[in-house]
Amino acid sequence: MIKDQGLVLRSIPYSDSARIYQCFTLNHGLISLFGRSSKSKSTMKLQTGAFIVFAAKQKPNSSLFTLTEVSWDTSVPTDIPNGQESALWMFTIELMHKSLKEQMAIPQLFHRLATYYAYLTQGELSLNPILPLVIVSHDLGVCDSQMVMKLADDQVVSQLLILGINASEETRRKTDSLSSKDIFNVELDRFQQHFNIHNVESLYLLDV
Repeated sequence: MIKDQGLVLRSIPYSDSARIYQCFTLNHGLISLFGRSSKSKSTMKLQTGAFIVFAAKQKPNSSLFTLTEVSWDTSVPTDIPNGQESALWMFTIELMHKSLKEQMAIPQLFHRLATYYAYLTQGELSLNPILPLVIVSHDLGVCDSQMVMKLADDQVVSQLLILGINASEETRRKTDSLSSKDIFNVELDRFQQHFNIHNVESLYLLDV
C-alpha cells in the first residue's frame, strides 16, 4: 500500500467501467493507477491535469497500482484554468506525459509544477509558454536554463526566479537578448530532439 500526492497526466480507457491513469507522483515518480470510472465523484477528481492525494495497492507481479482512495490535493489551489491558462496547462501536461518514462521520483519538479499551477490559475504569471517549458526541461536535465535566463527579457527572468529557477551572478550580467518566441522555439526543438518527440499537439492552442 502506498499513499502519495500526484498529478494526473493521462487517462486511458481500460474497459467500459475502468480506466488506467498515468500519474506523476511526489515520492514514486511516474506510475499507473487502475480505477473504476463508474464512481462519478472519484472520476471528477481524476481528470487530466488535476492534483490529487491518493492511496493505492500494487497488483501482484505488476507495475500497476489499484486505487483505494482519492481526493483533491488541498495544498494546491483548486481553481480551474480557463482560456489561455488552460492551454498552457495542457501544454505542460503534454510535455510531462511525453517525456517521463521511468518510475523515478523528481520531487523538485513536482513542487515546481504545483507552484506554477497555483500562480497560473491566480493570474500572477504572464501567459508565456517559455515558463512551463523551462520548468519541465530544467528538472529533467535538458534545458540550458542559465543560457535562457541570460538571453530572456527581465519579465521572463523574474518569473523563472519566482518559480525557483536560479540565475548565477554571471548570468545576470546580460550582454544580449532574444525574443521569448525565439528562445521558446530553440528550447522546444531541444526538448523534442532529446525525447524523440515528433509532434506536440497542444502547440496550436498557444499564442506563439
